[in-house]
Amino acid sequence: MVALMMVAAAAVVTAAAALVMVLVDERLSTEGTGLPFGLSNNLLGWILFGVFGLIWTFFFIYVSSLEEDEESGLSL
Repeated sequence: MVALMMVAAAAVVTAAAALVMVLVDERLSTEGTGLPFGLSNNLLGWILFGVFGLIWTFFFIYVSSLEEDEESGLSL
């Protein structure tokens, strides 16, 4: 009896999960649309580009402030 109830509960959970995945596929999928990186909005691309550029800028500012000498390991 308990095993039958467990099987029934597993079937209900599996069916509900399949319905949720169908909704996600319809609303959030950008496959086959020709958009790069699966971005559904051009603003998201600009945000990614801006964050990458900001981090890169901070890195170059930090590296330019380092002093090069024989013991620092930065000189070749």
